[in-house]
Amino acid sequence: MAKPTRVWGIDIGQCALKALLLSEGEEGLEVEAFDVIEHPQILSEPDVDVDECIRNALEQFLERNDISDAQVAVAVPGQSSFTRFVKLPPVEPKKIPDIVRFEAEQQIPFPINDVVWRYQTFQVPDSPDVEVGIFAMKKVDVGKVVQHFNDVEFPVDVVQMAPLALYNFMVRDDQLAEEGATLLVDVGADKTDLVVADGARIWTRTIQIGGNSFTDALVRSFKLSFAKAEKLKRSAAGSKYARQVFQAMRPIFADLVQEIQRSVGYYSSLHRDTRFRRLVGLGAGFRLPGLQKFLEQNLNIPVSRVDEFNNLKPGSDVNAPAFEEGVLSFGVAYGLAVQGLGSAPVDTNLLPDQVARQRLWSQKQPWFAAAAALIIAMLGVPVYRAYMDKQALAESDDLREARRISSELEDVQRQYNQLQQQRDEAIERIQGVGQLFGYREFWPSVEAAIGGSVQSVVRHQNLLSEYAAADSSSQREQVLERIRDVPRSERRMIFMEESGVRYHADISDLDANMLLEGRTPDRDQARSGGTDRSRQTADARNARQEAKPGYWVVFTGRTPLSGDRTNVMLAELSREVRGLSENLPAIEVVDVTFDFTSMGGDLSTGIDGIGRATQDRSGTRRDRRFEEWDGGRTAADQQVEMPDPLVSGESMRQDTRFVVGMLVAVSGDGVDMEFPEQ
Repeated sequence: MAKPTRVWGIDIGQCALKALLLSEGEEGLEVEAFDVIEHPQILSEPDVDVDECIRNALEQFLERNDISDAQVAVAVPGQSSFTRFVKLPPVEPKKIPDIVRFEAEQQIPFPINDVVWRYQTFQVPDSPDVEVGIFAMKKVDVGKVVQHFNDVEFPVDVVQMAPLALYNFMVRDDQLAEEGATLLVDVGADKTDLVVADGARIWTRTIQIGGNSFTDALVRSFKLSFAKAEKLKRSAAGSKYARQVFQAMRPIFADLVQEIQRSVGYYSSLHRDTRFRRLVGLGAGFRLPGLQKFLEQNLNIPVSRVDEFNNLKPGSDVNAPAFEEGVLSFGVAYGLAVQGLGSAPVDTNLLPDQVARQRLWSQKQPWFAAAAALIIAMLGVPVYRAYMDKQALAESDDLREARRISSELEDVQRQYNQLQQQRDEAIERIQGVGQLFGYREFWPSVEAAIGGSVQSVVRHQNLLSEYAAADSSSQREQVLERIRDVPRSERRMIFMEESGVRYHADISDLDANMLLEGRTPDRDQARSGGTDRSRQTADARNARQEAKPGYWVVFTGRTPLSGDRTNVMLAELSREVRGLSENLPAIEVVDVTFDFTSMGGDLSTGIDGIGRATQDRSGTRRDRRFEEWDGGRTAADQQVEMPDPLVSGESMRQDTRFVVGMLVAVSGDGVDMEFPEQ
């Protein structure tokens, strides 16, 4: 297929549809047209018909623009997609696809047949190391995006994740630092996309904080409507109430900086030789007065806002002032169009194969129609001759032949019905056996939510993994030195001690805090005495109809952090568990709670047979995984009260004990069997 010369990049955000039509000329990239169509309401507001708003925006776009001779590339949100980067062992290039597929089946937390997934290799020049980016999205989510365009007969050629489109924009527009890593922060209406470009490496994350978060803070502080609060936010710099406005928004500024710092810290822990040299600000939310200065002061990274593009100029027919006014919002559309033109570093396409084949067929259909017409014309003469010969046959011969064929067809129909009945019986037996595999994804999903949140939040946990994997005492000592380099009160590590689960036929009326204290509604009701038997019967009937089965999952451990830092870490862990569980099959995290105390306190630290915390006030329990690490107490430990079993000479007296409990509902039966219709 010929390389496209004109491409529309279309980004449908929460507030507006943004589109750029780019072409590659002799002098470089050029904007032939652009469009911004605002939605009547923000799509994330309650009671908004999202599908209707998007359809109206696309219809307006088609009325105002010509797409007949251009390709179309559209974006999907980063938070609804899955990204994972894997370093491959040294292998022959021809074996990479098989290895990547194996990694995809292991890494993607959904059945591989339920997702559209693509991959791309990243390799530093003159280096044997190959890193692979695996990008995936549920077929149903991709289909929903494409369906919006199909509803208005708007053909789509490329579907790309918004963070990857931003990376293509960074590279194509020379927004990268000359050396070191560059962090792009795209502040949208309801989210912020983070993209790290570090040589040949790329890393992305989506934060659920956006421009609307600042507006909501003003709504709560000044009791205004959302529209008035949005107007006040935009005019805050010149308002006589500027100090009060910024004071109300300060917690959101702090949350945004904290999430960016977490992301930078996590990436730096994976690549210790990385230094961030530049932060690039993008998105309509970056117009907020004071945001650029606040980020620069708190992150200690030079921050530059994109007020104009380096390698993209408006064409002669483009309203240049209007285009330059919307530059902050065109980053995703820019990256999409660049990929469509074939000049982007990341060229993965999440358009489902079936849709791509239909699109290719529609482009070739006129040629097939012309060829078919020619063939029919060539066959016309012999077909006409055969028809005339058939008419010449005797009437009686025709009837006898028809009866014979009809009798044969009836026999075939009877055989078909028998086979169809046998098929239905076989499917019924298969489905009965398949039920044995029900709920098989529940516990792997729970483990994925807990393990993924620990990996994201507990940033020094990888040192314990390295210590456990060390092959010699010298290697272990090297890891211990790295642990000692982190002040004990700042070590984000957890040592898991015990865990337990308890099944509940209905968790809809349970409270995590009550369960952590060892109380349930059943026990409290039992203490309060009996009730009317008829009312009990009715309540039991309703409970059976509305019951939500699930598990009470609880685990205990300790951490070197102080109580305040433990509180922050466990709160982050709780939020991360909830966030990860939203994209995991078979589970729904209904509630998460936790408690903690110092090692000298009397926090419940054990788990008994029904999943309730038990008392252990000794404060000297050792993590079973590390019992043999220190080889017994050293001379230094003899002088330490409550010595750390891992780091010789350090005391656990100021450490913190914690217990975390989760109510996890069972979602679905875990069995998905489909049989083709016959």
